[in-house]
Amino acid sequence: MDRSAADSGRTDVQATGYDVTMCALHNMRAHGSMVGFGWAVVICVLLSSCVSQKGADLGDRAPAFETRVLEGDSLIFNPVSGKVHLLYFWADWCPRCEDDFHLMEKLYQQWSNQANAPRFLAIDVGQSEEHVKNFVKRMKISFPICMDHDGKAARSYGVKGLPTYFLIDKQGAIRHIILGWAEEKTLLAEIEKIQ
Repeated sequence: MDRSAADSGRTDVQATGYDVTMCALHNMRAHGSMVGFGWAVVICVLLSSCVSQKGADLGDRAPAFETRVLEGDSLIFNPVSGKVHLLYFWADWCPRCEDDFHLMEKLYQQWSNQANAPRFLAIDVGQSEEHVKNFVKRMKISFPICMDHDGKAARSYGVKGLPTYFLIDKQGAIRHIILGWAEEKTLLAEIEKIQ
Protein backbone atom coordinates (compact mmCIF):
# COMPACT_ATOMS: atom_id res chain seq x y z
CA MET A 1 0.00 0.00 0.00
CA ASP A 2 1.38 3.38 -0.86
CA ARG A 3 1.75 5.80 2.03
CA SER A 4 0.01 8.73 0.33
CA ALA A 5 -3.06 6.56 -0.24
CA ALA A 6 -3.15 5.61 3.45
CA ASP A 7 -2.72 9.24 4.53
CA SER A 8 -5.58 10.33 2.29
CA GLY A 9 -8.08 7.88 3.77
CA ARG A 10 -7.94 5.50 0.84
CA THR A 11 -6.53 2.03 1.13
CA ASP A 12 -5.87 0.58 -2.29
CA VAL A 13 -4.85 -3.01 -2.66
CA GLN A 14 -3.89 -3.77 -6.23
CA ALA A 15 -6.97 -5.32 -7.82
CA THR A 16 -6.40 -5.63 -11.53
CA GLY A 17 -7.83 -7.61 -14.40
CA TYR A 18 -5.15 -10.13 -13.51
CA ASP A 19 -6.62 -10.46 -9.99
CA VAL A 20 -10.13 -10.93 -11.41
CA THR A 21 -8.81 -13.58 -13.79
CA MET A 22 -6.95 -15.36 -10.97
CA CYS A 23 -10.10 -15.37 -8.82
CA ALA A 24 -12.04 -16.83 -11.74
CA LEU A 25 -9.39 -19.49 -12.36
CA HIS A 26 -9.42 -20.39 -8.66
CA ASN A 27 -13.20 -20.75 -8.84
CA MET A 28 -12.93 -22.85 -12.01
CA ARG A 29 -10.51 -25.22 -10.26
CA ALA A 30 -12.76 -25.37 -7.20
CA HIS A 31 -15.92 -26.05 -9.21
CA GLY A 32 -14.40 -27.85 -12.19
CA SER A 33 -16.21 -25.72 -14.74
CA MET A 34 -16.22 -22.48 -16.66
CA VAL A 35 -18.85 -21.03 -14.28
CA GLY A 36 -16.25 -19.08 -12.30
CA PHE A 37 -14.81 -17.55 -15.43
CA GLY A 38 -18.28 -16.69 -16.68
CA TRP A 39 -19.11 -14.84 -13.46
CA ALA A 40 -15.81 -12.97 -13.62
CA VAL A 41 -16.63 -11.82 -17.15
CA VAL A 42 -20.13 -10.69 -16.09
CA ILE A 43 -18.74 -8.72 -13.15
CA CYS A 44 -16.02 -7.14 -15.31
CA VAL A 45 -18.65 -6.02 -17.82
CA LEU A 46 -20.86 -4.59 -15.05
CA LEU A 47 -17.95 -2.70 -13.52
CA SER A 48 -16.27 -1.70 -16.78
CA SER A 49 -18.17 1.56 -17.00
CA CYS A 50 -16.73 2.53 -13.60
CA VAL A 51 -13.40 3.30 -15.23
CA SER A 52 -14.88 6.02 -17.42
CA GLN A 53 -17.55 7.19 -14.98
CA LYS A 54 -16.49 9.22 -11.96
CA GLY A 55 -17.87 7.67 -8.85
CA ALA A 56 -17.95 8.84 -5.28
CA ASP A 57 -14.63 9.83 -3.72
CA LEU A 58 -13.31 10.73 -0.29
CA GLY A 59 -15.20 13.64 1.24
CA ASP A 60 -18.06 13.33 -1.25
CA ARG A 61 -21.58 12.79 -0.06
CA ALA A 62 -22.29 9.08 -0.40
CA PRO A 63 -24.86 8.37 -3.11
CA ALA A 64 -28.27 7.18 -2.00
CA PHE A 65 -29.57 4.12 -3.82
CA GLU A 66 -32.45 1.69 -3.90
CA THR A 67 -31.89 -2.03 -3.94
CA ARG A 68 -33.47 -5.22 -2.77
CA VAL A 69 -32.50 -7.25 0.26
CA LEU A 70 -31.87 -10.92 -0.53
CA GLU A 71 -35.12 -11.94 1.14
CA GLY A 72 -37.09 -9.68 -1.18
CA ASP A 73 -37.79 -6.43 0.68
CA SER A 74 -36.92 -3.15 -1.01
CA LEU A 75 -34.25 -1.07 0.70
CA ILE A 76 -33.56 2.61 0.18
CA PHE A 77 -30.10 3.48 1.44
CA ASN A 78 -29.98 7.01 2.84
CA PRO A 79 -26.42 7.85 3.91
CA VAL A 80 -27.54 10.85 5.99
CA SER A 81 -29.16 9.10 8.91
CA GLY A 82 -27.05 10.02 11.92
CA LYS A 83 -25.34 6.60 11.76
CA VAL A 84 -21.95 5.43 10.55
CA HIS A 85 -22.31 3.05 7.60
CA LEU A 86 -20.00 0.38 6.28
CA LEU A 87 -20.81 -0.65 2.70
CA TYR A 88 -19.17 -3.78 1.36
CA PHE A 89 -19.41 -4.46 -2.40
CA TRP A 90 -18.58 -8.10 -3.15
CA ALA A 91 -19.08 -11.23 -5.24
CA ASP A 92 -18.42 -14.80 -4.17
CA TRP A 93 -16.10 -15.65 -7.07
CA CYS A 94 -13.30 -13.87 -5.24
CA PRO A 95 -11.73 -16.30 -2.74
CA ARG A 96 -10.76 -13.42 -0.43
CA CYS A 97 -14.42 -12.43 0.00
CA GLU A 98 -15.00 -15.61 2.00
CA ASP A 99 -12.39 -14.52 4.55
CA ASP A 100 -13.94 -11.04 4.63
CA PHE A 101 -17.33 -12.57 5.36
CA HIS A 102 -15.98 -14.29 8.47
CA LEU A 103 -14.75 -10.89 9.70
CA MET A 104 -18.01 -9.16 8.74
CA GLU A 105 -20.10 -11.78 10.55
CA LYS A 106 -17.96 -11.35 13.67
CA LEU A 107 -18.35 -7.56 13.58
CA TYR A 108 -22.06 -7.79 12.82
CA GLN A 109 -22.60 -10.01 15.87
CA GLN A 110 -20.61 -7.58 18.05
CA TRP A 111 -22.52 -4.56 16.72
CA SER A 112 -26.04 -6.03 16.60
CA ASN A 113 -26.91 -5.05 20.19
CA GLN A 114 -25.23 -1.62 20.20
CA ALA A 115 -27.46 1.37 19.48
CA ASN A 116 -24.68 3.56 18.07
CA ALA A 117 -22.86 0.78 16.21
CA PRO A 118 -22.16 1.18 12.49
CA ARG A 119 -24.82 -0.04 10.09
CA PHE A 120 -23.50 -2.70 7.78
CA LEU A 121 -24.64 -3.48 4.23
CA ALA A 122 -23.09 -6.20 2.09
CA ILE A 123 -23.96 -5.54 -1.55
CA ASP A 124 -23.58 -8.40 -4.01
CA VAL A 125 -22.75 -7.17 -7.50
CA GLY A 126 -24.22 -8.93 -10.50
CA GLN A 127 -24.99 -12.42 -9.26
CA SER A 128 -28.28 -14.32 -9.24
CA GLU A 129 -30.39 -14.45 -6.12
CA GLU A 130 -30.28 -18.24 -6.01
CA HIS A 131 -26.50 -18.24 -6.27
CA VAL A 132 -26.17 -15.69 -3.44
CA LYS A 133 -28.67 -17.57 -1.24
CA ASN A 134 -26.55 -20.72 -1.55
CA PHE A 135 -23.41 -18.77 -0.62
CA VAL A 136 -25.11 -17.14 2.38
CA LYS A 137 -26.39 -20.52 3.59
CA ARG A 138 -22.98 -22.17 3.21
CA MET A 139 -21.21 -19.30 5.00
CA LYS A 140 -23.88 -19.09 7.77
CA ILE A 141 -24.28 -15.34 7.33
CA SER A 142 -26.81 -13.50 9.46
CA PHE A 143 -26.32 -9.91 8.29
CA PRO A 144 -28.39 -8.33 5.50
CA ILE A 145 -27.30 -8.95 1.92
CA CYS A 146 -28.40 -6.50 -0.76
CA MET A 147 -28.63 -7.40 -4.43
CA ASP A 148 -27.14 -5.09 -7.08
CA HIS A 149 -28.09 -7.19 -10.12
CA ASP A 150 -27.37 -4.50 -12.70
CA GLY A 151 -24.35 -2.94 -10.95
CA LYS A 152 -26.07 0.45 -10.67
CA ALA A 153 -25.18 0.99 -6.99
CA ALA A 154 -21.59 -0.15 -7.60
CA ARG A 155 -21.28 2.27 -10.54
CA SER A 156 -22.68 5.16 -8.47
CA TYR A 157 -19.83 4.59 -6.01
CA GLY A 158 -17.23 4.11 -8.74
CA VAL A 159 -16.38 0.58 -7.61
CA LYS A 160 -13.40 -0.57 -9.67
CA GLY A 161 -12.86 -4.01 -8.17
CA LEU A 162 -14.29 -6.41 -5.65
CA PRO A 163 -14.30 -6.39 -2.74
CA THR A 164 -14.52 -2.67 -2.00
CA TYR A 165 -15.43 -1.09 1.33
CA PHE A 166 -16.84 2.41 1.87
CA LEU A 167 -16.92 3.89 5.36
CA ILE A 168 -19.50 6.69 5.59
CA ASP A 169 -19.80 9.11 8.50
CA LYS A 170 -22.98 10.26 10.30
CA GLN A 171 -23.38 13.22 7.94
CA GLY A 172 -23.24 10.95 4.88
CA ALA A 173 -19.68 11.79 3.74
CA ILE A 174 -17.32 9.07 2.52
CA ARG A 175 -14.41 8.97 4.98
CA HIS A 176 -12.48 5.85 3.96
CA ILE A 177 -12.33 3.52 0.96
CA ILE A 178 -10.67 0.12 0.89
CA LEU A 179 -10.19 -1.60 -2.45
CA GLY A 180 -9.37 -5.23 -1.75
CA TRP A 181 -9.42 -7.07 1.53
CA ALA A 182 -9.65 -5.30 4.89
CA GLU A 183 -7.60 -6.06 7.94
CA GLU A 184 -9.71 -6.03 11.09
CA LYS A 185 -7.33 -3.66 12.89
CA THR A 186 -7.38 -1.12 10.05
CA LEU A 187 -11.13 -1.29 9.63
CA LEU A 188 -11.85 -0.84 13.35
CA ALA A 189 -9.33 2.03 13.62
CA GLU A 190 -11.02 3.87 10.74
CA ILE A 191 -14.47 3.34 12.25
CA GLU A 192 -13.23 4.60 15.61
CA LYS A 193 -11.94 7.82 13.98
CA ILE A 194 -15.39 8.85 12.76
CA GLN A 195 -17.72 7.55 15.47
